[in-house]
Amino acid sequence: MMTKQKGVTLIEMLIAIAIIGVLTAIAYPSYQSYVLKGHRTQAMGDMIKVQLNLEEHFTQNSNYNSPVISGSNCTICDTDSNRYAFSISSATGSYTITATAKSDKGQNQDECGNLTLNQNGTGTPASCW
Repeated sequence: MMTKQKGVTLIEMLIAIAIIGVLTAIAYPSYQSYVLKGHRTQAMGDMIKVQLNLEEHFTQNSNYNSPVISGSNCTICDTDSNRYAFSISSATGSYTITATAKSDKGQNQDECGNLTLNQNGTGTPASCW
């Protein structure tokens, strides 16, 4: 009488690994896209927080020279500092907030790249806002 062996053959194992590889190759780029978009959305929200802070500072001091951004770091932002560097350029009666995508964690691969927001609430690139 023959005994029946239990287990997985090499062919079955290779098929299972191939299926997992194909699923991973399809899913990973989508996952990366969602991660980049999530960090971009966080940076845009932080830019709006900075804008509100600048407007409050202007109301109290008649200028947009708020210390909310020091160097390239934002003191009131939640954005990962390895993803975006923030800056403000201000003139009399106007300002532009810029979030520069960094390459540290690949944020510069995001389709929108660098983001700006001005005193009128106009953001660029417009398709991303």
